[in-house]
Amino acid sequence: MAPPTVIEREAPDVIPRAHKPTRSRLPPVLRVPILISLNMGINALLWEFTSNFLTPELGAISKVPNEGDVTSFYSPVARIAMRWLTVCMTWYLNYDFYDVSALTVLTYAPFTYLLTTFYEISSLTAAANICIEILSFAVPTYLLRSRSVVHKANAPLRNRFLLNSTQVQISSSLLATGVYVVVIWGGLRSGYLNLFLVRHFDIPTLEAAHLETPVSIVMKIIVAGVAAKAFLLNPSFAAQPLSGTQTPAEDFDPATATLPETIEYNLYNSDKRKRTLVQQTVILNAFLFVGTVQRCMTLNGTELMGASGYAGVWVVANMVIALWYGWVGDTSADYEPL
Repeated sequence: MAPPTVIEREAPDVIPRAHKPTRSRLPPVLRVPILISLNMGINALLWEFTSNFLTPELGAISKVPNEGDVTSFYSPVARIAMRWLTVCMTWYLNYDFYDVSALTVLTYAPFTYLLTTFYEISSLTAAANICIEILSFAVPTYLLRSRSVVHKANAPLRNRFLLNSTQVQISSSLLATGVYVVVIWGGLRSGYLNLFLVRHFDIPTLEAAHLETPVSIVMKIIVAGVAAKAFLLNPSFAAQPLSGTQTPAEDFDPATATLPETIEYNLYNSDKRKRTLVQQTVILNAFLFVGTVQRCMTLNGTELMGASGYAGVWVVANMVIALWYGWVGDTSADYEPL
């Protein structure tokens, strides 16, 4: 048998890449001012465009600013400042355009429901209002920030199977929607919500409120349910660390622990998923409460107590949703997805 022949080959030519990866040349200090400018510009352009085919329904129920309103909480200057603060905070909290969109939906949902149910504002005008706000906040963020790890389907996460599960995502959205429906329907059927709004708002009619059914509320609120799932539950899923990477905590014995130790354990030593859920809930309720009060105070005849009480109803609903998500989102620490 002939010995094998060794064939020597020349080293292959290495062709350099035609385009090297480039980093963004935009200085970080300019990104927030650009975000604010884009937000204001997109908002103004979209309202200018929609005014060509929408009737001025919102203007008919809004307060006419006077000298005393210039320095008020709901003055145009205060609302612009709130918009700027929202842009800055969402950027500081590293929210991508999915997070910003969900937060915008949730913070504008109470005001939108109030307009369509108690002020006879058409669905087209209400939808245009909330869509303009979503685009104003989401588009600039989309242009200047990449998607977070939560919204990258192939990013390694311990609970990635839950984030990618259609069944989990749909059922969690329906759970949040159900909580909103129960809270609103209960307030309407008991009469407490109607009575409270009549006392502290200049409500033109209660006809639509008396005709509300759980199905009609679902049609108005289901988008908020999806947004609640996206803003509260999914980030908490993503926050749970991979197995073997979590720092072990000291054993806690409630029988011998002191009160400060118990408080510290419940608030600070809980797992990262629960801490993230609490953080997202606090952020959501803070933006929702302040924004809803500010927007409601622009309506004719609205009292501060009424605006605060109405916003509080939605804050309570969000807290109930967070409690549910804290329970249904709890996965076993030793579970390893296939």
